[in-house]
Amino acid sequence: MNTRTPVKSLGLFLLFLTMYISTFSKAQDSPAHDFIISAQGHYGYIISHRNNIAHLIHGHIYGGELSYLFRTNGHQAWEQIHHYPELGVCALHLYLANPSQLGTLEALYPYTNIRLNKLTRNWKLNLRLGVGLAYITRPFNAMSNHKNNAIGSNLNGFVNLRMSYAVMLSKSWRLDAGVGLTHASNGAMATPNLGLNMATINLGIGYAIGNKELVYKKDTIAKCSKKWSTSVIALIGVRELEQPNGPKYMAYGLQLNQYRVLNYKNKLGIGIEGAYNTLTRKRFELDSVYNTGFSDIATLGAKLAYEFTFNKVSLPVEFGAYIYKKEPEFGSFFHRIGVRYMITKHVQANVTLLTHWARADYFEWGLGYVL
Repeated sequence: MNTRTPVKSLGLFLLFLTMYISTFSKAQDSPAHDFIISAQGHYGYIISHRNNIAHLIHGHIYGGELSYLFRTNGHQAWEQIHHYPELGVCALHLYLANPSQLGTLEALYPYTNIRLNKLTRNWKLNLRLGVGLAYITRPFNAMSNHKNNAIGSNLNGFVNLRMSYAVMLSKSWRLDAGVGLTHASNGAMATPNLGLNMATINLGIGYAIGNKELVYKKDTIAKCSKKWSTSVIALIGVRELEQPNGPKYMAYGLQLNQYRVLNYKNKLGIGIEGAYNTLTRKRFELDSVYNTGFSDIATLGAKLAYEFTFNKVSLPVEFGAYIYKKEPEFGSFFHRIGVRYMITKHVQANVTLLTHWARADYFEWGLGYVL
């Protein structure tokens, strides 16, 4: 089995879990007082997002999950702002319908159910966001599994996006159903890394323990201050060349971001950033271009940015274009998604994935200072 990136992947998961616990540990006076145990089944398929992974798709995938989640009641202002979200941790098992080349997926991840409909209704329409760690039992192996060109390591980053419906059948039992998208990859820390994208439907039941009927606190939110904020973020990343089992290359970046706060949930912004990726020098050498200097390797880009804010956690989505770039790989545009967390009032942790359209480049780890 390929275990070349367990420390980095485990670190990614532990960071998200630590952020999750520290951000939401005070969501209730006593979280154990009102929680739900939920069991759900999944059925779906692997999306053939590249023609060269079609040979890995042998049929429909299926599996199950077990979740622990608790409901917020507005004790803190952010709970009211986000319409009393549910916070949970999920263990997921998926059979990938190709035991020899893919095996199974085992995932553990924290998640949030953000309510989309009115509080007065006895059913909930939720947007579920989850980020964590996935273990693929049959990754690429040059000797025993060379046809798996989608996953290059056992341990991978994991993202789940789901639209779900929940209705209380009684004071204790509830029905859960939904449709979702799931992604697993390692951010090119080990190649091949085309990743797995999966679409599934889910159905299951949950049982509420403790407080069966929440009393919601309302109308204690202060008016949002719509102001500008500035952040400077220093980044570092690592990736492997497209050929498996090769050396690792470091990448460095520096961002200057300017955001306009629209409300408690949303920010819009612009930014400028520079990067230096040592892998670029290797690509030049493979094209018989030698003696490259700093100006040949460095890039400069400008971007438009959006952030969804959830208490101390924000989810950035960025679209940018290179102003200066000599190496032709990946083209003229870049994109970014990820998670940022306010450690203190001014210090911010950053874990983002740099991509070029649907092609992942590398994970970016960093610290920022917010003015």
